[in-house]
Amino acid sequence: MQTRTAKLTLYFICCMTISVYAQQNNTRIVSGHVYAIENNVHKIVLPYASIVILNLPDSAFVKGNTTNKNGDFRIEYTIKENTGYLLKVSYTGMRTQYYELEETSPIQLGDIILADTITSLSEITISAKQAEMQHKKDTTIINTAVYMLPQNAYLQELVKRIPGILYDAENGKLSYNGKIIQEINVNGETFFNKDTQMALNNLPAKFISKIRIYNKQDNKTFRRTNEEYYILDLQTKDEFNNSLLSSIKAGYGTHRKKDFEGQANYFKENGDNLSLLLQTTNKDLNSLYKNNISHSLGMNVRHKFSDKLNISGNINYNYNKSGEQSKNYTEQYLPSENLYSLGEIENVNKNNSLYSSLGIEWEPDKKTYFLFDITYNKDYFNTIANNNTVTLNHPINSTNEDYSKIPEKYKINSSIYDLLSRNKNQSYNWQIFIYRDISKHLRLNFNMLHNPKKSRNEDFTNSNIHYYQTTVNTDMESPSNKSQYIESPLSNKTLNTSLSLTHSIKEDFILTYSYGIDVKKEDSKRNTFDLSNRESSATAINQVPSDYRQNYIDSLSNNSKSKTYIHNIGLQLFYNSQQWNINANITYSPLLRNIHQKTGVVSTDTIIHSSDFLSSISTTWNKNKFSISFNYNGMTNQPPLTILLPVLNTSNPLNVIKGNPNLKQSFTHSIGLSMSTTSGIYSSISYQSITNDIAQKNTFDATTGKRESYPININGNWNSNIYLQWNKTFGDFSLNLNENAIYRNQVSLITSSDNIESNHSQTHDINISSKLRLAYRPQWGNMELTGEHYFSQSQNSLQNSKVYSRDYKIIVNGFVNLPKDLQISNNISYTYRNGTAIDKNNKTELLWNLGITWLFLENKSAELSFYWADILKQKKHYIRNVTADSFYEYRAQQISGYILCSFKYNFNIQLRK
Repeated sequence: MQTRTAKLTLYFICCMTISVYAQQNNTRIVSGHVYAIENNVHKIVLPYASIVILNLPDSAFVKGNTTNKNGDFRIEYTIKENTGYLLKVSYTGMRTQYYELEETSPIQLGDIILADTITSLSEITISAKQAEMQHKKDTTIINTAVYMLPQNAYLQELVKRIPGILYDAENGKLSYNGKIIQEINVNGETFFNKDTQMALNNLPAKFISKIRIYNKQDNKTFRRTNEEYYILDLQTKDEFNNSLLSSIKAGYGTHRKKDFEGQANYFKENGDNLSLLLQTTNKDLNSLYKNNISHSLGMNVRHKFSDKLNISGNINYNYNKSGEQSKNYTEQYLPSENLYSLGEIENVNKNNSLYSSLGIEWEPDKKTYFLFDITYNKDYFNTIANNNTVTLNHPINSTNEDYSKIPEKYKINSSIYDLLSRNKNQSYNWQIFIYRDISKHLRLNFNMLHNPKKSRNEDFTNSNIHYYQTTVNTDMESPSNKSQYIESPLSNKTLNTSLSLTHSIKEDFILTYSYGIDVKKEDSKRNTFDLSNRESSATAINQVPSDYRQNYIDSLSNNSKSKTYIHNIGLQLFYNSQQWNINANITYSPLLRNIHQKTGVVSTDTIIHSSDFLSSISTTWNKNKFSISFNYNGMTNQPPLTILLPVLNTSNPLNVIKGNPNLKQSFTHSIGLSMSTTSGIYSSISYQSITNDIAQKNTFDATTGKRESYPININGNWNSNIYLQWNKTFGDFSLNLNENAIYRNQVSLITSSDNIESNHSQTHDINISSKLRLAYRPQWGNMELTGEHYFSQSQNSLQNSKVYSRDYKIIVNGFVNLPKDLQISNNISYTYRNGTAIDKNNKTELLWNLGITWLFLENKSAELSFYWADILKQKKHYIRNVTADSFYEYRAQQISGYILCSFKYNFNIQLRK
């Protein structure tokens, strides 16, 4: 017995010794002393200097500390195989130093001397310009110090100047080299939970020192995917870390312009952040509607309580009210003679939205990781629209054509369509993700996501139509009046559960086996009521008579329920070496779908057995300063329940919509090839085609102008894209070239009332855009000269008609820093358009915007600014577009220039000990 006890004791001591040795073998210690030089002679210690250890090459935070009162530091950190480390030493007002750490331990760096910022600026001026961009494998690192910006500039102004980044402010989309940026982080951690607009529109650019752009692959959870998920990660400047950065702003202007803002931000290098943002503005809402306004309130917090526990959360509230007056022109392609329509639209939109989220990350030990995330979203939309339209059998010359002067022989119908739409949406979801390392090479992952949604939509419609060809079709009444009330409640519930096993065969070779089950439940109702005969006391479009349910139209109503069960069986391969990065995935998903539908008194039950497939491969080869990537994605998609319902929607009598219960799944193929070099060249080519794509079969009545739309499966939709970018920096100058070409083939079916046969409407369109920008960035300001060219041409097969347009644009943009802390900024652009049937009033546009900013008070904390937009009063909102079966032109009225005067006060509180 004693012998057994002694053996167990000896075994236990050996295990402990091996464990301690292993931990020591994976641990490094780095130490040193931080000083500054006073009067170029004496050393002075720097207490509380920031010491941070970063991963290479992505500069991710590993561990941090500060020097003690004697300027000494000592940091112990755990290393990973095949990973480099960088030591960053910084102090307010001093030049930051970087040291690449060796693989030995302990590492004694000795004395570290930080130079004063003024000295370092002098040294930079004498030597060379800082590098604008660095490319490290799949990560692009951008040095923001090379971009001179106007005072008060926000992040969106900064990203517009970075080569390869495109920001579409109207649609809120941010992209890099054609790849959509999905998320903006601060110091490696989430900021407002993927709400990129909150960061772009509110985060001051002066806080940012570096930007990293990369395709996220989560090493912690092994959640690697071929779906590109690009992140723009902001690194804040050292002098702003551990400080409370606050400001208030108030601005008034002509045309009822106002701009009020207050914000407070706190950032730390390890990713901790706290932000509170408030704004009331209509500065960028330039339609003629007098009550345009946008209110927003946002708060974001992330805190690392320890190495084991992180908590993040945010809440956003938005209220927006906007209106617009616009005109549109449409040419509808038909087999015999085309139809043409002119429309005048006036609408007012209101939106209330609340979004909140809470995330908890917990690592109880080095083998276990736990993530819990919950979000809640609620929004309300209200739209009031009035649409006056005339449909013609003859083309016109301008969207400004006076309706009354068009000969009646050209008119098919004229209509007045009023709409009041109310939509309420509410959703929340919670997610649990857990992994546990079973051994050195095996990891077990569990994920569960629950996502219930509810919505309710109410549409009040009123149409008055006059037909001019009633002698041909005596069944049509002219004028025709119809009013309807449609309520559409919808409820969705989704539960996703998955279990996967990750097998790390080698350090650079990983296999993942996964199985999951998805359960989806949908409950959709559509109740239609006829209000055409309501009494005069209830004629307002938003009023419903108390007995409205007596006018229920069962033939236009539907009640549908769907249950879907999906099994996901997947295999994923990941290989990563110095030169190669390969990611392949295949998923097979058999599904069972039960659909119950009731239209009027007719009920149908449908059972669908089908299978979805997902296959993808992504390969990247790197060598020295050259990288080339290839990717393929193939996936199937099931048609949504909303278009499977066979019910008619006749709320607009001239545009009747019907569902199709016989739709099949579609299959999308995407293939791409890209190449990049560290010398500033990037190019890519991609191709996508869709088999069994869902398109519309449109049947037109040339006599009445009525259209009936019906979704069908169709083949022949494909597109290709070629992109080229070149950047070059030489001294104070930089040159940026962007070329992009898109070719699309779009197919739909067209049928006319006098021809039973369906005709394929095929539209080929090509879009070519070119942009050349020359920037001069001296110490006293910034000057940019940009030339843009845009060409588009489409050809439709039915009438063999061609439509083209060319846009030429020259932009001179810049600012100058003057004595007495004055800054003057200018933006001048000239646009010339020509092409098919472009109205002479839309051919040219000359815009001139002027801004003046003055900094005063101690530390330049106060800012007084003057901004004059569209001085020459020529701004236009003009759009042209093509679809598979039509050409579309749109023009909205805009405010003719405004002046805005603002005052801003910045107060920063240093919280560093």
